[in-house]
Amino acid sequence: MSLLLTFFTQPCNSAPPLDAEDGAFRDESLQPACPPLLRAVGTPSISDESSKILAPGAPWRPEATQAPSPRRCLSREPTRGGRREAAAPQVRGRRRHRPTGRGLLTGGGRAAPPCPAMDYAGLAEAAAAKIGQYRQDPSGWRGCRSTSEVVVSWRPSAEFSGNVYRAEGTVAACPEDVWECIKPVAGGLRTKWDQNVKDFEVVEAVSDAVSVCRTTTPSAFMRIISPREFVDVVLMKQYEDGTMLSAATNVEHPQCPPQPNFVRGLNYPCGCFCIPLPGEPDKTQLLSFFQTDLGGYLPQTVVDSFFPASIAGFYSNLTKAVKALKA
Repeated sequence: MSLLLTFFTQPCNSAPPLDAEDGAFRDESLQPACPPLLRAVGTPSISDESSKILAPGAPWRPEATQAPSPRRCLSREPTRGGRREAAAPQVRGRRRHRPTGRGLLTGGGRAAPPCPAMDYAGLAEAAAAKIGQYRQDPSGWRGCRSTSEVVVSWRPSAEFSGNVYRAEGTVAACPEDVWECIKPVAGGLRTKWDQNVKDFEVVEAVSDAVSVCRTTTPSAFMRIISPREFVDVVLMKQYEDGTMLSAATNVEHPQCPPQPNFVRGLNYPCGCFCIPLPGEPDKTQLLSFFQTDLGGYLPQTVVDSFFPASIAGFYSNLTKAVKALKA
C-alpha cells in the first residue's frame, strides 16, 4: 500500500495448514506443492491405462506406460522449498529458463519482448479520480466496525472480487501534523508507527507529485498472513481548501520483480484525504479508502476479519504517533 494497510487455484487442503512445530496456522501461499507419486525408473505402473491395453505377449514399451507429469496442487505461482518463488522457471525439455531483465526466455533461447512502458502519471491521476468518486458516493456502504477513533464500512469492489473499505475518523491534530505522519515518502514516519508497514522505498520519482514505491509488510493476524509486498504508483496532491491527498494503485516496474520471501499483493485505487475542519484548526478529518487483494490462498473469512481490525489499528496507532509528534 502506498497508503493502504500495506497493510491468497486450489490448495492441497481446504483448511489453513497447521504448523507441526508450534501448532500455529500458516498461510497456504507458502505451503509446498503436493509431492509427486514415486515409482522405480523403467518400471511400468499398474495404474497406467496404457499398460492395461497391451496385447498378450506384446513387448512392453516404456514410452507407452510412462506416467504423465504430476500436477501441482497450486496452480498459481508454484512454491519451492516451502516458499513461493519470485517467478516460476519455465521448463522446455531439459532446460530451465528464468526471467531476465529484458524479457522471458523462451524454449528457443529468444527473449520475449518486455512489457510496454506504463503511464505512471496517468494511472496515478486515475486512482485519485476514482477515490474522489468514492468520497462523493455515500450509497451502498455497510458498517462493519466502529471505535472511538474510526468508523469502518465496506461494499463490494468494482475493481476485483473483494471489497473496498471506507474509514472515517477525526484526529486531534492539525492537517499538517497528520500529513507528516502518513505521507508516502522515503525516510518518512510511517515505518516507525504503522505496525503493518515494515519497509517503504521510492523506486522511481516520476515527478514532484508522482512516484513508484515498494512497500513490504510483516506477517500478520497470528502469522496466518505471511509477509506481503506491494508496488504502487503514488500521487500526492493538495487542494485549494487545504485538503491533502495521497492516492495509489498497483503497477509493474522493471526494478521490482516479485521477491521470493514475499507474496505479491495488489492495491487497487486507494488513499487518504486529510481534510481541515472549519473553525477547528487542531483537528483533522481523515477519510481513507482501502482496496487490497492480498493474493495467495487465504480463506475469505480470514480476509474479511483482517481488514476492519487492521484499519482500526491504523487509526489508533496514528493517533498515538501524532501525539508523540506534538510532544
